[in-house]
Amino acid sequence: VVLKLKTADFRILTRSLSPPRAPQTVEALADTACALLARVALPEGTRYRLVGVGLSNLGIDAQADLFEPDGG
Repeated sequence: VVLKLKTADFRILTRSLSPPRAPQTVEALADTACALLARVALPEGTRYRLVGVGLSNLGIDAQADLFEPDGG
């Protein structure tokens, strides 16, 4: 799970975490992102231009389904 932040003054910060297993729900992903945000050492009133959350290396080949013909 990767959290990417861009501040109002265009400073870019990233934090990442490799949990033992991928988050199974949106709530679990949001909890992980909030935990990563807690590791950012910026003043409480910091304004952000961009906040992004990403997942990678899930251990599955989800992209393969994009190239499979319908019906198997």
